[in-house]
Parts: sequence; C-alpha cells; structure tokens
Amino acid sequence: MALLSAGIGDTPGGEAPPRLVGRDAELSLIREQVKDTGRAVLLRGPAGIGKTRLMRAAIDAATEQLAADDACVLTAKCPENGSGAYEVVRALFAPLHLTDPGTTGHPLLRGSARLALPALTPGRTADSDPADLYAVMQGLYWLTAGLAADRPVVLAVDDLQWCDEASLRWLGFLLRRAEDLQVVLILTLRTEAEEELPAALAEMTDVPSCLTLDVHPLGEEAVGDLLAHTLGGPPDAALVDTCMRISGGTPLLVHLLAGRWKESGPLTGPGDTADEGADEEADLGLVARFRIDRLTAERLAVAQAVGVLEEETVDIVAALAGTQPEPAQRVVEDLRAAGLLRPDALAYRHDLIREAVLQTLRPAERAALHERAARLLDEAGRPVEKVAVQLMLLPASPEPWMITALRSAALDAELRGAPATAGQYLTRALCHTPDDLDLLSHTARVFAHIAPGTALGHLEHALAQPTDPRTRCCLVLQYGITSLGAHNSLRAFDLVTEALDRTAGELGTSPADQALRARVEAMVLLSGLDETSTVGRVSHRFRDRTPPPGETPDERLLLGMLCALRTLEGRPAAELVPAAERVLRLGDGPRGGWGALGAVLTLYLADENEPVQAALGTLLAQATARGEAWQCALVSTTRSQVHLWAGNVTQALSDAHFAHDLFDRELRVSTSVSPKCALADALVRRGEPERAQRLLAEVQRPRLDQFSLEYHAFLMARARARAALGDLDGALEDLLRCGDSLAAAGIGNPVLAPWWFEAAPLLARLGREHEGHAIVERVAAPVDEWGTPRARGMLSLARGVLTPDDTGLDHLTEAADLLAGSPARLEHARAEYLLGRRLFDRGDAQAARTRLHRAIDIAVLCGDKSLLDEVRPVLAAARGRLRRSTTSPAESLSGGERQIAERAAAGATNREIAEALFLTQRTVEFHLTSVYRKLGIRGRHQIASALTVTHREP
Repeated sequence: MALLSAGIGDTPGGEAPPRLVGRDAELSLIREQVKDTGRAVLLRGPAGIGKTRLMRAAIDAATEQLAADDACVLTAKCPENGSGAYEVVRALFAPLHLTDPGTTGHPLLRGSARLALPALTPGRTADSDPADLYAVMQGLYWLTAGLAADRPVVLAVDDLQWCDEASLRWLGFLLRRAEDLQVVLILTLRTEAEEELPAALAEMTDVPSCLTLDVHPLGEEAVGDLLAHTLGGPPDAALVDTCMRISGGTPLLVHLLAGRWKESGPLTGPGDTADEGADEEADLGLVARFRIDRLTAERLAVAQAVGVLEEETVDIVAALAGTQPEPAQRVVEDLRAAGLLRPDALAYRHDLIREAVLQTLRPAERAALHERAARLLDEAGRPVEKVAVQLMLLPASPEPWMITALRSAALDAELRGAPATAGQYLTRALCHTPDDLDLLSHTARVFAHIAPGTALGHLEHALAQPTDPRTRCCLVLQYGITSLGAHNSLRAFDLVTEALDRTAGELGTSPADQALRARVEAMVLLSGLDETSTVGRVSHRFRDRTPPPGETPDERLLLGMLCALRTLEGRPAAELVPAAERVLRLGDGPRGGWGALGAVLTLYLADENEPVQAALGTLLAQATARGEAWQCALVSTTRSQVHLWAGNVTQALSDAHFAHDLFDRELRVSTSVSPKCALADALVRRGEPERAQRLLAEVQRPRLDQFSLEYHAFLMARARARAALGDLDGALEDLLRCGDSLAAAGIGNPVLAPWWFEAAPLLARLGREHEGHAIVERVAAPVDEWGTPRARGMLSLARGVLTPDDTGLDHLTEAADLLAGSPARLEHARAEYLLGRRLFDRGDAQAARTRLHRAIDIAVLCGDKSLLDEVRPVLAAARGRLRRSTTSPAESLSGGERQIAERAAAGATNREIAEALFLTQRTVEFHLTSVYRKLGIRGRHQIASALTVTHREP
C-alpha cells in the first residue's frame, strides 16, 4: 500500500496511534462494504470520538479486502480555518505531482482529464477564461479513472464539515459514478457542527453505495483497555469509572487523560488528587489547557499564531507572533514534543487542541490576529485565496485593501470552475462597497448559473445606480443572458428595449459603439422572442430593420436573431435563407451560439439541412471539447429536432436521448422542456407513445404557457402521443390550443408548430370536416407565404384528408408529388399511405398497393414504426405482401446504444466514447455488449456494416 498523502490520524511525537478498541462491529461493516470497489464509507460522530483513528483502520481494511499491496492511497484533511476552491482536491492529488507548475504533459492528464487543470494548478495565466463547473468535475473524474485503471485507489478525506464547496461537490460527483472505478472513498464528518451542512453533503449520504456509520462513545471495557495501553498496566475500577465520568467514552479524551495521569500519577480512588475536581468539570478543552496554561506569553503567542496560520512556514508564524524564526522554531518543537502539534506539519494534532489554544484570545484579539495574518500572507506573496480565507473569518466589513484581495481570490475561484466559492468572496466584498458596479457585475456573473435569481438581484441593484450609457448597456446585456437561465425574460426585455432607445442619442459612430448597439439589438430580439407576450412587440419594432451585412461577429449575432424573428413571422423562406447561410458560413459569433441557433431555425424549417448539420456538428464538437454539458445538451436537442424534420427517426432518437440524459442525469435540471419534447416526438414515431406520454408528464416548468417555442413544442408532442394512444379529443384539444396561442403571440410561420396539419386527420376521423376545412383555409395564405414544397405538400395533404371523392384524391395525389420533391420524408410517407388507403376504399387495389408499398419503403428508411403499424393492415386488406422485412437489427438499438455504436464504428475507443457522451467507461462497455447482441455481431469491427443495413430481404 502506498500512502501518498499525510495529515490524518497523527499522534504525539510520531508515536503509534492508540490501539483501536471497541470498534469490532464498525470494522466488520466497513470490511463488508469495501469488499468491492465503487463504494464509500462515511464515518459520523462528535469531535474526539475516534473517527480519524477508525478511518485509518478503514483504509487498511480497504487495501486488505481489495488484495492490493500497491493500492494508491490519497488522503487529505479539511482545514478548520477554511480553504480556497478545490484546495482539498489539490491536497489529494499533490503527492502525484499533478499540482506542480507545468504539469500539462502529465500522462494522467490526457483526453477529458485535461479539463481538471483549472482545479489543480496553483495559479492562473493572464489569458485564462472562467472554467465551466461541470467540465472541471468531468476532468477530475477522468483523472481519477485514469489513476484507477492500473491499481485500486483509496481516497480518504477527514473532517468533511470544513471541506471547501468545490471539492465537496466533486466528491459527490465522483461518488455517484464510483461503481465503475477501482475506487473506494472513506470520509469523516463531525456531527456537532454549528452551521447547516451543504446540500452536496446531504446528497452524498443518499447515494446507495455510501455506507453511513455513526461512531458512538466507547464502553467501560474499551476505556479500560485504552487506559492500560497508555499507563502500561491494568487500571483499577475506580480510575476507569473516573475516566468514563469525565470523558463520556470519547477516545481522544481517554487517551489524553491517561497521558496526563501518567505524568502526574494515576488516580487510585476519589479524592486522591487535587486535580480531580478540575477534571470533573472539564470539557473537551481540557486536553490542551493542561499544557497551554503552562506556556509563557511569548510561547503562547507562537501557539496562537500556529492556530491561525495552520501549515504555514515558521517565518510567517514568527512574524505573526512578534518574534524571530529561531525562537519560534524552538517553541514549535516544544509544542510537538508535548503532543500538541502533528509531527509532519505546522498544524495541531486535533482541531479541539487548536480551538483550545485560540480560546485564550478574546474575540477582538482573535479577529485582529486573523487580519494581521491576512496582511502578512499578502505581503509574503502567498496565493490570494489563502489571504481570502483569513479575511472571510473577520466579523466586520472588510477594509479597502481587503476588497482587492477578495476580488482577486474570487477571480481565481471562477477560473478554477468554482462559482459558489467566488460568490462567497464577492458577497463579502459587497459588504464594504455595495454600489460598486464592476463588483456587482462580477458577482452576478458567478451566480448566473448556480443561482440566477441572486444574480438578477445584484444586476437590479447595479442598474439602480447612476451609470454611463455604455456601462448600462453592458449591464442590461448581462441581465438579458442571465434572465434566460431564470426562465423569465419579461423584465430583461423592458430593460434592454429601454437601453436600445437610449443608444440613438447616447452612443456614437465608432466601431466599438456600433458593435455594442448591435449586441443590444440582438438581446432585444433574444429576450423578446423568448416569451409569447413580447413576440408581437419585437416584430413591430424590427418591422423595417435592414439586416446588417454580417461582417463582424456582433453583426452576425444580430443577423442570426433577425433570421429567427422573420422565421417566426413566416416571411418567405427563400428571402431568409441567404442571410441565414451567411451567419453559419462566416459564423464565429460570441460564445453560446445564439446567432447560429437563430440561423439554424430558419434553415431547417426552410429544408436547407446540409449547412444546418455542419453548423450543429461544429457547435457540438466545440462544446464537447470544452466539457460543456449544458451546451452539448442544447445543441443535441436542436439536432434531434432537425433529424426528425429530415425524416431520420433513429438519429433523432439518439440525439434526444443524449440531451435528455444530460439534463436529467448529469445536470439535474428539473425544468427542462425541449429535450423531453424532442425525445417524446421520436418515441411516438418509434411506436412508444406510452413512454412518450409518461415523459411529458414529468415537465415541471412554471409558466410554461408563456414560452414561445417550448410551450408549442410541448403541446405538439403531447398531442401526437395522445393521438397515437387513441385519445383523439385530448389530442385535438392540445392542437387547437397550440393554434390559438400561436395566433395570440403573432407567430405566423405555418410549419414551426404545424398544429393544423396534425388536426386535419383527427377532425376527419371525428366527422368534423367542416371545422377542418375552416382551419386549413386559415393557414393557406401563411403556407403560400413561407413557400416551401414541404409546406405546400402538407397543405394539400390536409385538404385531401378532409375532402371526399375525386377532389380529395386529387389533393392527396398533389401532396404526394410535392412532398416527394422535398426533404419531408415522414410527411411523404404519410401522403403515400393516405393516398393508398383512399384508392383501396375506391376499389383500386392495384394502385393502392403501389402507394402503400412506397409508404412502407419510406417509413422503413426513416425508422417510422408508428406509420408502419398503420400501413400494414391496409396493405394486407388490399391483398398486398411485404416485399421486404420492415425491421432491421439496427432499429432495435436504443438512442443511447445508437450514439455509442456510431462512435465505435468511427474508431473511437471506449474511453473516448465515454468522454464525448459524458458517460462512464463501464456504461459504454455495457451498452456495447448490448449492441453486439442486438446486431448479431461479435465485435466493434462489424458495427459499421451492421448499422448500414436498414432492412433484411425476405
């Protein structure tokens, strides 16, 4: 066993720890828990109860159970003073030299593991960007996976109640995925902590693979054994009784009382020593006060400085104590010899001892010492987060010099991917300068993804201050982006609209001012198109806006959003396509890709799929490389919709599964709507409407009916699921509501949410053709305006299904011809089916068979099982037979399996697949095994050919 990090369970002067007694039951449970990897043990109990000693025994048990003499054991103790972002993570991995400068070429930091660098590196570079929180978590996971690939890894963290938020969040992240790794986590937690424990810690205890053990006081027999170990012989019953009465069975107190009695002579009975009364009244501070009270003032100052500056150098300790390094070093050696300090570091052996030392200070003296410590660390050039840790312990508002340190520490934390820690520093800084605009903006930025409501509150306060026009524009732009995450853009729209009105008279004609104005215009569009109540106002405002040429990234952002507006309005597709193509062709717009996504909406609804697929593929590759799960999920959702629009049900299902799993499993976003709708649509096509309906029932977005895109996508998806399940009235109710909502919002594009197209066959089946004709004629003009063959074909199909006799047949024939010349394969297959059924009803079985066969061929190619289920009985009634199988092994793959199979076919390794899909390697291996079974193949070299087979010949 290689113990690669120290800091837990040390005993006075390096002596062996006291014999572990009275813990047989706990050790038995621990041994059973750590027989397999991917497990965790959380030891809980009050201070001094023996958690750390039991942790050492658990480490030994884990390495013994895993039969791994070369197990990598990494340990860390969380400092009571507090720590910077990922400090505990760095303490764990420091022995591997992963926190040294220039470690980018380390073999463990390959692939996605490189994303861990912001958390590991001690400093930052001038050109550093804020790291994505989830990306850093992923990077640390893959770093651990790489380390555990060769030998078992035991991670032991003591005193989780003081763990920094970022490290604690990562430990929970790892624990939820640990079953796939040769990793065991052993953790301790003090239960009498005064502050409320963070949610991340509560989540860890809920993970099934985590065994939580409450460590209780020792019994009388075990206390006697501990006393005998220290005193060198069996104690009499009176001494054991006295020790039990004073210590309550707390092992630390038993051990230290025994040491005290060994020096002063053991008690033999009540009243045999003058110290007994003091011992009877002692609390846990007794363990240190016995020696602390004997320190001179100079020595006590050094002891206090060590307590404030744990694990710092003697030079800094001496400066804080007001002495020189040499005498300070002598005091340190005496404290260590007395059993107060750890043998390997300038830190107390137990936080109870440290606290007893610091209790010799009055509150004001203690605060002054922390302030002086912060100054000394700052002047000595120590990492700014160490300075900030001291400043966070001060009760009063920070002074001006401290603001600079806190803001610098916040930037460090942000660059590491620890926004919560950054937010704590900035919130403290705001206590001193609550109206500082830069500080408010920075604070809002770090809270934007973890607490958008808090972020908006800071921005509101900033906007209430007097500002110059350019600063105000920047603040409202930040407000607009943040409001998207808060799912309420109404206030943002008002603010950014007001800012745009003021730019005409307040901004100049310089390139910088023009770029700022373009960004404000784009934000008006982005926030205004988010909710239905503001779409009409946006449309009115930009009615006569000439599209910009798109020569700069800001112009392309604006151009992309203008394309989205014109698309929602239903302007002619042919007029919009060139501008949208220009956005994607030249697209290097701001990070986030809003302009690109606006252009994508235009192009895919206009059936220009090639540039759309290329753009989405690029955006997805960039997001994957950066480990940005949120962006990956957003782009994959859009690509799923595009695939389904192009008639590729299998690919749509694959992307939708990926996006939904990311939001649901990894990001834990309970309010996501679009991924669920995209997945539900694909499931209905695959013949699983029950599953689609259950999925849509999980949607929890407040005010869903106020969102211009998501609400209508939800209504369409639920209507399709209901119709497939035979609930025609429920489906029709959703479709009519969708149409009314679109009209009320002023959204005139007929194919954005084609409720009328889905409603026509339902109305025909319900005998309400007259109502259906009125609806169809209502959308005839918008269809002509949009003008694509798909839209015109859909209109003809709707008319045909509602019209009997020859006229209806003509409409259906026209629909089939129009759709055959468009990318609308799903709609074409339906047109062929409806035409074949109508021909069969008229008695023309031969012509019907031709059309029905064509419908089946297209449906098979698309993977549309729901349509196949409709066509086959009609074909059988027309005395037709299937010319080929309507299924292939590849169609049995789930969306997740398809994603993995495609990457494996392209040559990606299991680890590369797992990294790209934010999965564990074991999950990839499990799915590949399923893929081989379903495809009837023996290995990955056969996957590519198996995936290309869309059907079997009979």
